[in-house]
Amino acid sequence: MADISDFWGHREKKQKTKNKKRIVRNWGTILSDKIKPLISITGNFFRRLTRLPRVLNRVDKIALGILLVIFLGLSGYKFDRDWLSKTNKVPAVGGTYSEVLVGEAKYLNPVLAKTDTDRTINQLIYSGLTKIIADGTIAPDLAKSWEISADGKTYTFHLRDNVVWQDGAEFSSADVAATINSIKDDNIKSPYFDAWADVGVTTPDQNTVVFQLKSPYGAFIYNTLFGIIPAHIDASSISSSPVGTGPYKFDKAVSGNNNSIDEVILQRSENYFGQKPYISEVDFQITSDETQASDKFNSWFGSSAVAGLTIKKDDVSNFSFTTSRDFGLVFNLANNKFKDVAIRKKINSSQIFSPKISFKLLVLDKPLSVSTAENLQTEYAKRGINITIDKKGAVDYTNLLAKRDYEAVLYGFDSSYDRDPYPFWHSSQIASGNNFSGFSNKAADLLLEDARMTADSRARNQKYDQFFAILSDQVPVIFLPNQNFVFSTKSSVLGIVGIKGFEPWDHLNDFSNWYLKTKRVRP
Repeated sequence: MADISDFWGHREKKQKTKNKKRIVRNWGTILSDKIKPLISITGNFFRRLTRLPRVLNRVDKIALGILLVIFLGLSGYKFDRDWLSKTNKVPAVGGTYSEVLVGEAKYLNPVLAKTDTDRTINQLIYSGLTKIIADGTIAPDLAKSWEISADGKTYTFHLRDNVVWQDGAEFSSADVAATINSIKDDNIKSPYFDAWADVGVTTPDQNTVVFQLKSPYGAFIYNTLFGIIPAHIDASSISSSPVGTGPYKFDKAVSGNNNSIDEVILQRSENYFGQKPYISEVDFQITSDETQASDKFNSWFGSSAVAGLTIKKDDVSNFSFTTSRDFGLVFNLANNKFKDVAIRKKINSSQIFSPKISFKLLVLDKPLSVSTAENLQTEYAKRGINITIDKKGAVDYTNLLAKRDYEAVLYGFDSSYDRDPYPFWHSSQIASGNNFSGFSNKAADLLLEDARMTADSRARNQKYDQFFAILSDQVPVIFLPNQNFVFSTKSSVLGIVGIKGFEPWDHLNDFSNWYLKTKRVRP
């Protein structure tokens, strides 16, 4: 039998519920009585506003419109000012950056890339074991660290963990070994073949690569800058469908009428292991003509930037840096005209020749080489030095160089990041190397040999300085001023804090910090 207290407790609970409902209904009635008049007044107000155009004359309408615009403007200004004062503008992800490159894109494969255009594009697709930073020093990239043995012949690289290719495959030491083996394949004709031909490669585990040199080479670390290609893709097809580990992945290439690549489009890679860039898409537009490059940049919907040209306009920023490239007037010391060091020194001075002297200058038939030779011809003529320019195409020029069949040659030097002059000036390179003057000096040879065995860059550069002092005294070559790389961008490209470098493709070293879009955030 149920307890009587339960009965009365249940009844009391029901009564409380009824009381609560009654209170809610009462408040609802009260609020309704209060709100209804307010709604009615508001409705009447807006109805009257709609009748204003029929009541006001033309002048009143104009005055009211002006007052409304002022009110809205002041309200917007106050809101914007308050918002600006409480927020900071920061870079945002998005936008398409387009850059015009003057040159030729042939190999989107870092193992084969030779042109500045190829290397500029490849820099964003691929990563190397190491990379160059703004001050010209080596920094880790795919390799997080490395050690050099005491004898300078063994380099051990430790790779980053959790790096993946742009197609999702896992990166490992096998990819590095496969890339080096591609370079060492004589059938591929890689420009890095000579640098790696005698280097042994082993992979103790998937995160370690060991390079074994036959003899110490202090500047070897600079040989590890080129991009690594994947082992799981045939090296012969990588150029048509590139896959790298860099900040951008290949989207498509557009070919022109002569099957040359006119455009390469890249997309931001979400798989990139480093600092992801802000810019979503990069569009490289390639032309062989500087006039066309200028037109592309200056058109109404023109590109964001142009490499190799200076554009003088109000909304354009111009940058430049001195490259490691220069031309040299190289004397063939086997030729009777230049055997006497006194003659070479006089040519390198400001002295006037009387009687006049004459010589033929071998020049590669390219615009920059020819214009440089013509300027030299004009200046030297003022001092009684008559230069006959012998322009040759690439094949004939190379053959004449190999045969040493010239009186003097205008040659383009590129000392790159480590100015190792050994290939051009050591006596061992006279017969079949790049010592095109035939220069031979025992003291100079010893300095070059010692420099190659010195791992410390500061000590190595001291030896280079001593060598160049000998070269300056003996004058087998007259070096012309280093070439400048110039670069122009529109004001829409943000985040550029100066541009430094040694090679033309270095202008994109800091590209991950550039941006086109912004957003405001609270601090």
